[in-house]
Amino acid sequence: MKKHFLIVVLTSIFSCKSEEICTCTDEYNPVCAGDNQYRNPCFAKCNGYKDSEITVLLSQEEIETGILISVDCSL
Repeated sequence: MKKHFLIVVLTSIFSCKSEEICTCTDEYNPVCAGDNQYRNPCFAKCNGYKDSEITVLLSQEEIETGILISVDCSL
């Protein structure tokens, strides 16, 4: 039996550290930046982190299959 997942993409608009307005999708693709976990890379970038400072936590396969993990970004 095939499982189907409904992915709803919402847009979040918020202020970030740089005083600019950031627009990010609300997709779940968790990343660590500094000691914080963010919903996706866009949220981390809006808080001033560069690509080289962002660690993606889930593989594309894990995202597509719906397997979610809990991580500690302070490591």
